[in-house]
Amino acid sequence: MTTKEYRLKGCMLGLAIGDAMGAPVEFMQRGTFKPVTGYRSGGKFRLNAGEWTDDTAMALCLAQSLLDCQGFDPADQLEKYLLWMHEGYMSCTGKMVGLGKTCMRTLIRYRRTRQHYTDITHEKFSGNGSLMRLAPVCIYCVNDIKTAVNYAALSSKTTHGSPIAVDACRYFSYILVSLFNGMEKEMLFSDAFKINVRLFFKNEPLHPVLNHIVAGEYQNKKEDDISSSGYVIDSLEAALWSVYSTSTFKDAILKAVNLGDDADTVGAITGQLAGACYGMPAIPEDWILELGRRDDLLDVVNELLK
Repeated sequence: MTTKEYRLKGCMLGLAIGDAMGAPVEFMQRGTFKPVTGYRSGGKFRLNAGEWTDDTAMALCLAQSLLDCQGFDPADQLEKYLLWMHEGYMSCTGKMVGLGKTCMRTLIRYRRTRQHYTDITHEKFSGNGSLMRLAPVCIYCVNDIKTAVNYAALSSKTTHGSPIAVDACRYFSYILVSLFNGMEKEMLFSDAFKINVRLFFKNEPLHPVLNHIVAGEYQNKKEDDISSSGYVIDSLEAALWSVYSTSTFKDAILKAVNLGDDADTVGAITGQLAGACYGMPAIPEDWILELGRRDDLLDVVNELLK
């Protein structure tokens, strides 16, 4: 298996691992729970150890849509999200777990209007629900970064139309595809990469609210300065900070989920990033073996690469 394949599989597994690791402490305030050191059962949704929530289920829906349609089809993606919402399609438990408010509002509207892209575009609805599921788009477009960035924006617009949420996905897709194609962690956090980002997005600049993240200001922050809320900018910053401030996949995931609050989604975003940085071999073997539907997650990467 090539380094690229390891990174692609690490990204998809990382999404699910971060989701499963953070789910039992989701909505809990930082410092009020026993530190997470591995999978555990419980939490709001009373999941078994290694089971995951909406982050991974919606990512699998997105991946299957790309495969079934042999490309990007927003209507099919939304139909699969609806199937998950109503019947537990692609769920780890056989039923829908963890549907976010913005996704729910969008899917209910889509069921009525069949409108492919949400009209909920106000910036106050800048949640992390599209960023959490992004990996399949980047894997599918691994050899075409411009298409990856474009599809990342469109995949957000199916449920999260806020320009902030859309541009967080554009920025994150640029990072992931760059990592898939050989960029090392040191480059990701370098001044040279910041310049590359500005050049790439020169004609369609990222939303100004992302400026402090692109500038790497999180690199000088302590844990108390990092928020792990459901706001997409907070989640993105927490993920980047968690990977920057650690040196292994394991430590990055644990750093992220122990921030509490929206721990499963911050974990899922961090897992995508850490998996793309370090690759599948860097993931603790027991974390892979004890992960719900691990074979399905690996199979979908193989299918996306065909």
